[in-house]
Amino acid sequence: MSNDASNFISSRKRKTALSFQKIKEILWYISECYTIFQLDEIIYSKKWCSINTSSKFEDYLKMEFVDNYLIKQKKLIQNKLSILEQINFSYETEKRFTDLDGIERLDKIDIYINNLGLQNIWKDSNEHVYFAIECKRINKLSDCKNYIGDIKKFCVRKYKQTRLPFEGMIAFLEKEKLSHQIVSENINLKLKDDTAINTTKYLEGLRVNSSFDGSYQSSHSKEYNKSEIFFIYHLLFDYSKSIIN
Repeated sequence: MSNDASNFISSRKRKTALSFQKIKEILWYISECYTIFQLDEIIYSKKWCSINTSSKFEDYLKMEFVDNYLIKQKKLIQNKLSILEQINFSYETEKRFTDLDGIERLDKIDIYINNLGLQNIWKDSNEHVYFAIECKRINKLSDCKNYIGDIKKFCVRKYKQTRLPFEGMIAFLEKEKLSHQIVSENINLKLKDDTAINTTKYLEGLRVNSSFDGSYQSSHSKEYNKSEIFFIYHLLFDYSKSIIN
């Protein structure tokens, strides 16, 4: 390995380590918002959504979670996590990436989190340093194939701005029989069968909040640079009691 490559990897590891604590705090907060959501006992109707909105149901669930929890709940717990006061949560933000053919395209991000205060570490503007979360509904186990489709996108895309070497994924589990244990095991089975995804560590439980046990971590490498490892934090939310037809 050349000195330049070695220095790049060493520098990236330092930046990643310094950024990880802030990402952990954000993941704790997102999980805490989910526990508040459960206490609220909100019910979402697929029929109501189709009649009264132009949104896909998956997008509607995502927007409700961002607007009513990730944004609104900051004031309730900002004394515990003072960093939340400045952090921005939004949805369907578009950022640029380059595909494997070198073509620049637009990436619509489900949940976009920026203003993280990491600009000095990553030597980029505060607006351009961001953490992205993709969301998927899982109504049956075969939906896990679509879920790992987003993992593949993470592997093959080269982002134009400073997308942190952490990705987030939220699964809305719509059936009671689809526990987070069953779904995570199925995701791992599909990852093992998919040679197009460079997985360096399959989903393993990682507790990011003591009140939530459906969180996992996996790691993967980029297709265009196998030495560039990134981590995915999976939050598998039980929505089985919150969704009706």
